[in-house]
Amino acid sequence: MQHFNSIKKYNQYIGYKSPKKDLIDIVNYNDYDKLRLHCDGLTSDFYMMAFKQNMTDLQWFGNTKFDTSSSFLYFIQPKQVYKWSVEKQWKGYHILVSPVLLQEYNIDFSFFQYEINEALFLTEDEQHHIGTLFQQINEEYQKDNYELDLLIAYCNLIFTYIGKCYKRQFNTRQPLYNKIVVEFKKLLNTYYKSNINELPNVNYFAEKLDLSTNYFGDLIKHHTNKTASEIIQEKIISEAKNRLENTNKTIAEIGYELGFEYPTYFSRMFKKHIGQTPSQYRK
Repeated sequence: MQHFNSIKKYNQYIGYKSPKKDLIDIVNYNDYDKLRLHCDGLTSDFYMMAFKQNMTDLQWFGNTKFDTSSSFLYFIQPKQVYKWSVEKQWKGYHILVSPVLLQEYNIDFSFFQYEINEALFLTEDEQHHIGTLFQQINEEYQKDNYELDLLIAYCNLIFTYIGKCYKRQFNTRQPLYNKIVVEFKKLLNTYYKSNINELPNVNYFAEKLDLSTNYFGDLIKHHTNKTASEIIQEKIISEAKNRLENTNKTIAEIGYELGFEYPTYFSRMFKKHIGQTPSQYRK
């Protein structure tokens, strides 16, 4: 497994020219004709946002029957393993950017943490719009006196538009994602039958449903208008009320069985949601 701590070394490995700056690089794939078509796996210290066309094996990127197959966009986060094997070179653009730079400009979006198989598949209109934005940022980057602030503004504009497109994809895939919402609620309703003494959390259900935590959370929020955490907390409170009403167990015992480390944590959360302590509610 190769790891790249500089954009320059990464570019040399793939076949791109050296970047103009250490913390950001913009590549137009159409400028190259001899890129590395196979890699068993690599990681880097940078984010990559790739807009690709002319790619095969779209299933690996999460393509479904509800999506187009003309172009797509995905993110690679720092330290995330990335590998590929293709027969012909892809088209499009990518941006490599250091998390240091994004942090400096206070830029953060939920989809930065999505997995590769949670790619965004673009409609024709979205493809045209995204292509235009990448062309504009690339034209600015190629200038000898390019403005970093303008490049970051373009990045932020692209990121914002991508967020809008992901919402559209959530809607397009509604028949598929309705099943995921139902499965999440089934798993939640049976959670305490097999997971005593451990609080349920978003990561647990995301893993059960083979989704990244952020993608799962955004999907649930989009289709229920509640966060996954809110739905989980509602279940914990419902379970707590049921046990307070129908068992003679102490408050401490109930809190421990629900997964709270200390009775005070249980009482604090219960009062926050119900307006009464567990003892007051029981009376």
